[in-house]
Amino acid sequence: MTTYGDIFKSVGYDCCCSKSTGHDSINEYSTCSQRSGIFTPREQDVLARIREASLKAREVKGRLSAFDGGGDTGVREAVLNELEALRRLRAGLEEERIDAANERMRILGHL
Repeated sequence: MTTYGDIFKSVGYDCCCSKSTGHDSINEYSTCSQRSGIFTPREQDVLARIREASLKAREVKGRLSAFDGGGDTGVREAVLNELEALRRLRAGLEEERIDAANERMRILGHL
């Protein structure tokens, strides 16, 4: 029989769920507070990369606002291109985040 502990160990997460208590069947609820809202290591990695891209975008937007009154159009174009690249990166990371969340749901038996 597959247990919650087996599932969480398979994704690299170890908590009190990994110890057999006699009430760890896949179809039973548990009071383990670490189980609610858990992200897999893959999800955590993707979310960290999304936060990093968002911080970079915020910085680039700040640089872009300096060009609102005019200035070197070549530099402004380079900043706009950098911002567009970050937007494409963010869109790709969002797709990966959704895939990682679906993977977690499959691991947990919800899909």
